[in-house]
Amino acid sequence: MNTPSSDADDGPTQAAPDEVEGINPWVVRFFLILAFGLAFGIEGMTLIRSFLLGEDEDAEEQVEAEERGEIEEPEAAPVHIGDDLLPATAVSERVAEMKIWGRSDGPWVFRLVVTVTNDGKNAYRLSLRNLEVDDGTEFDDVHAAECPPGDSTQLVASWPIGTDARPRALTAEATLQGTNDSTRTVRRRVTFGHVPVQMKR
Repeated sequence: MNTPSSDADDGPTQAAPDEVEGINPWVVRFFLILAFGLAFGIEGMTLIRSFLLGEDEDAEEQVEAEERGEIEEPEAAPVHIGDDLLPATAVSERVAEMKIWGRSDGPWVFRLVVTVTNDGKNAYRLSLRNLEVDDGTEFDDVHAAECPPGDSTQLVASWPIGTDARPRALTAEATLQGTNDSTRTVRRRVTFGHVPVQMKR
């Protein structure tokens, strides 16, 4: 006697649902490269734009300063005896003496002597200010001298800078009187190299 087969045995096998096709890895890489490229491009354009705008602002500030009769000279090599403090002026401002006077029982003193020769036709004033020493201390003392046209003078400046201190830089500023009460100012941050020390008893 034959046993009838079940419906499960006689019926057709049900097919599994179609699987989702995998994403092509090259497509993923393409979109990643595109995203990174856009990010770097935007950042690069921002940097270039800020650089160009910064140059424009610097140029505008320089033009405005020149219109006001102000000239800012760039820092140069450390000055030595005989060097001109402000080469951009027609007046000669040469370093005649540069020395540190040291004492065992008191503060050391930095002494700077500048010979000013005004061969021009306008009044002239030289100022030395904002002396900075090697430990970062800045002195706000101002030493100045005026020199009439066709004359010469010496500006003798001294600062008590403390034991074992060394001068690092100061600001030299020249003011020249022009026509119609106009003035022209030339400014430069002057740096110092080796400054000899002479001990006093």
